[in-house]
Amino acid sequence: MTGQYYGGMEPEILFKLRFLSDLTPGPDGFPLLLLTDIQEGDPPRYRSRLALFDGALRFLTQEEAKKPRYAHPYVYFLRKVGEVQELFRLDLRGGEAERLTETPGVLDYALGPEGEVVFLALKEAPKPGSPRVYEGWPFKFDGRGLLPEGNVALYALEEGQQKLLLDRYPVPKEMVPSPEGLYLVMAEDKGAQAEWRDTLYLLKEGRLQKVYGGFGPIFALEWSPEGLFFLGHAFEQGGGTEARLYHLHGGKVRVLFEGSLHNSINSDLRYGAHTQGPRWAGNGVYIVRTEEGTGRLYRVDLEGEAEALPVEGSVLSFAHTERGLFLLTEDFTHPARLLSPLGVYDPNEGVSLPLAEPIYTEWLSPEGHRVPGWVLLPEGQGPHPVILYIHGGPHTAFGRAPMLELQLFRQAGYAVAFANPRGSTGYGQDFALLQGEWGERDERDLLGFLDHVLARFPLDPGRVGVAGGSYGGYMVNWLTARHPGRFKAAVTDRSIANWFSFFGASDIGPRFTFMELMARPWERAEVLWEKSPLRYVHQVRTPTLVVHSEQDHRCPIDQGETWYTALLHLGVKARFFRVPEEGHELSRSGRPDRRLARLKAYLDWWRENL
Repeated sequence: MTGQYYGGMEPEILFKLRFLSDLTPGPDGFPLLLLTDIQEGDPPRYRSRLALFDGALRFLTQEEAKKPRYAHPYVYFLRKVGEVQELFRLDLRGGEAERLTETPGVLDYALGPEGEVVFLALKEAPKPGSPRVYEGWPFKFDGRGLLPEGNVALYALEEGQQKLLLDRYPVPKEMVPSPEGLYLVMAEDKGAQAEWRDTLYLLKEGRLQKVYGGFGPIFALEWSPEGLFFLGHAFEQGGGTEARLYHLHGGKVRVLFEGSLHNSINSDLRYGAHTQGPRWAGNGVYIVRTEEGTGRLYRVDLEGEAEALPVEGSVLSFAHTERGLFLLTEDFTHPARLLSPLGVYDPNEGVSLPLAEPIYTEWLSPEGHRVPGWVLLPEGQGPHPVILYIHGGPHTAFGRAPMLELQLFRQAGYAVAFANPRGSTGYGQDFALLQGEWGERDERDLLGFLDHVLARFPLDPGRVGVAGGSYGGYMVNWLTARHPGRFKAAVTDRSIANWFSFFGASDIGPRFTFMELMARPWERAEVLWEKSPLRYVHQVRTPTLVVHSEQDHRCPIDQGETWYTALLHLGVKARFFRVPEEGHELSRSGRPDRRLARLKAYLDWWRENL
């Protein structure tokens, strides 16, 4: 395909881009981070190298590195040895990286204030093709496949030897060493694990002590001389419950801050992990909160007084050192760049990346709330065909982050309208709620916003497409079934079609279904059927491209298979783009050639049908 076919920028631009991630404090106040690029080959692959930034980027490894952490004079990281992930250590005074563990697989690790090393690892290598036996739930997870369940133990590294610290099920989910002992997040029992009720424990001298919790998720542990900080909530508002920043000190737990306490903005131009807090820096706790489509960095003191720090762009990650604040920021037209007291580092400087700034607009609902959103307009006078694009989650948001997918649509001559309907994060707790009202509040907001942009911008009301992934795919199915004459073409990606099968097959099915719809197959089954797009599929008339990955455990492939099969038997024009070996994250971190093929499949479908 030529650039002329796509309108200028081609999907292959993905292979030229480089991505920053895993920003963390390093030696002498300089940060460590990973730079990931795409190595062409058969197949192409990602290469993540460890680097130090001291005003310029200096590579410490040429081979794979993950989860770097610093404890003088060493940088620790994870790397695969064959198919097994192990812990390594690099002495910054000189020498090659040293392998520290020899296990069936290290899952995670943590460093203590005195350089202590603890890690989670498999106890034995699973035998390929052997039966698996489970007595708890969940038993699989997207991106990881089948879980090892009880085949995981906690170890300490002492004088080069592995020392067993804890062997129990459910296994630890997070950990952080402290002078008073090792803090761990675990479910108390199998029932608590199934319901996502975490408990904070202290492991000291071989004994486990309950500290807090037992009512909801606990995550993002941060030890400091002022006590322990962590995030959590109790699902008081179902799946849309916003997080709280907790402070544990002197045996007492206080809430310091609340909100959407992470960057929940959608982007398909990121790679790797991003630290978003909490992080103690001597003068307060630093944390990212999503607000109005922007990831804002806050400093919160021990009294709960919060200050938003002035930052150019949307904060994706940060590290605070004695040299100041280092930030990875992004916006509509730039993937992550490093902003620092030592200057700006843009890994894509010199790459021609013609990303356009969208136009902000908002629709005032008759219900009294506003629906914020944006429009990307292609070149020319119009009227332009337009694609209504719906984000996933539903408890995420669009905002100041790059979306290559949408920019490619624009380059190919299509306007793109994308909004944050109710259910989205960053607009307050009430706005984020959808409990039991999927396909109601959000439908009214999306269609109202669409009517708004059709009236305000040079768009063709006879050439309207709709697309989205995950929850966005659910809404594509829902809208094309409930409003059969509204859309000329559709793409439904990693969608939900049938809540009954989703309940048992998804890695989050039982708890997600109940938290969002307040129903189970044996309780209020009529709700699950009424909220299933499959219930209304016979009304669909819109030509539909179905996109789904075979190893998607979040929205299992039977959802896409069911929707495609129904459309085909109903005589609706349909095409099934089926991707092997990929999971729910195909569009963001799937194998590069498969990501490229997906983008081209979208563009081909719009060209043929819109």
